[in-house]
Amino acid sequence: MSESRENAPRRRQQRGIETQSALLEAAGRVFSRMEYDKAKLKDISDDAGISLGSLYFHFGNKDDVAAAVLDAQQERMTEVLSSVVETEGSSLGRLLDLLDGVAELISADALVQAGIRLVGSLPDELKDRGYGFYEEWQRVAETLIREGLEDGSVTTARQTPAELAELVNELFVGAQVLAGMKDGWQTLPERIRRIRPVLESVLAPSSAA
Repeated sequence: MSESRENAPRRRQQRGIETQSALLEAAGRVFSRMEYDKAKLKDISDDAGISLGSLYFHFGNKDDVAAAVLDAQQERMTEVLSSVVETEGSSLGRLLDLLDGVAELISADALVQAGIRLVGSLPDELKDRGYGFYEEWQRVAETLIREGLEDGSVTTARQTPAELAELVNELFVGAQVLAGMKDGWQTLPERIRRIRPVLESVLAPSSAA
């Protein structure tokens, strides 16, 4: 058997991966500009420049495409969580850097934006899937706040770590919603930078005094 024939299955597999990735990115672009019920599979295939039949082969139906977008969104946001949490520095500093990192990702990545937009327009059976990142984010925030109490970077005694983590999440999501309504999340990084001194004064009041 020739080397070319031996490599043919590998090339087909690689082409399949590339096609699926292109369709997923196209789905991100489509869902980032229109709600779930208004988007059509043909919109996605046209955006990708790939046949509708190929889209059905890789994803099946619109629910499958939406689920794949949500999974990719959460994977990309989780990568930011992991990369920041594993850096050196105080726990409070890492928590604030985490806010900055996620804000930058949301402002720049159409697929992540699509996942955020989808949550509000998904059918009921997919809604829970869309909220997974925020639950993970709040758990990470609570862990960093607990570690901050141990390393001295968090000094507040007003609320429990769980309550503080919920507050951080609420402030971030509030800024995210406002930025999404105003300009498609382009101002989110700046909004989060403005929140930073407020969070420092809440989480480390003795340092801010």
